[in-house]
Amino acid sequence: MDTGPNAITDAAELAQVRRQARKVHVKSLVVATALVALVLMIPAWR
Repeated sequence: MDTGPNAITDAAELAQVRRQARKVHVKSLVVATALVALVLMIPAWR
């Protein structure tokens, strides 16, 4: 656990990790977009 990053040599495992990473990126983009839209709907206080 303390040796740092390890290269993934198994093609199936690498594909699975890439799919998981893609899901995380898409979910992050959706949440960020929703939060920005929510903030933009709040009227500015003057």
